[in-house]
Amino acid sequence: MSNRYRALWISDVHLGSRDSEPQRLADFLAQNRADTVYLVGDIFDMKALSQGRGSWCQASSLLLGMLSELSSRTPEVIYIPGNHDAPMRSWAGKRLGNIRVERDWVHTARDGKRYWVTHGDQFEHQININPISYHIGDHSYYLMLRLNRWINYWRGRFDKPWWSLANHVKNRVQAAKRMMHSFEEVAIRETGRRGLDGVICGHIHRAGIRHSGAGGQEITYANCGDWVDSMTAVVEQPDGCLELLHWHRAPKLAHIMTEAVAA
Repeated sequence: MSNRYRALWISDVHLGSRDSEPQRLADFLAQNRADTVYLVGDIFDMKALSQGRGSWCQASSLLLGMLSELSSRTPEVIYIPGNHDAPMRSWAGKRLGNIRVERDWVHTARDGKRYWVTHGDQFEHQININPISYHIGDHSYYLMLRLNRWINYWRGRFDKPWWSLANHVKNRVQAAKRMMHSFEEVAIRETGRRGLDGVICGHIHRAGIRHSGAGGQEITYANCGDWVDSMTAVVEQPDGCLELLHWHRAPKLAHIMTEAVAA
């Protein structure tokens, strides 16, 4: 029996990159449904594909088929492109079949709260980041993702749940913690400026939900995380509350073949 939510948000799937975990997301979508599904950017990694760094596998094709089927059985699917699938922003205001493409959106929850839904890459431009440190951090992250594939391959052989090396490091390196906190603060400030109750975004691959009392107004910050490392999604429960779901178990779909670790 699948779980049913009022709304569901996923971001940063990066289909087409070697680090994407489409089989895990396919398993998640098979067991979690919603009245409204938001695809909050970087669903496809067009950068990786265009630069020859991508890899389109059988599981990616399966997930693409599931997303198509999802759009046919879900009352509303809203796709908000990110920086890695930025060409899709030219489709804003149009429909791809049953999928509505928008630059951003305001979601009204059951309890009346209004949430700004945006990918979040625009917040990064307001953070003072040393270019060299950013470059080093970016390359280090992708190296950790490669290493993580090996770690979780062997963890899976011993029936251990998914574990994120990158998140483990992010939570302990002060420079990374400061950057993540600055991103959240910018998002919260911009949300308050718009007079909204919260923001739901992605982009930085760090899932979480926090509440801030900035300016005397409580604002909720929710980040969907990603499907290359975090394996997380944000959902709205029937009463309007937001919840972060972690999907760290191995896929149960028998027809999905596990990718070769050395691919």
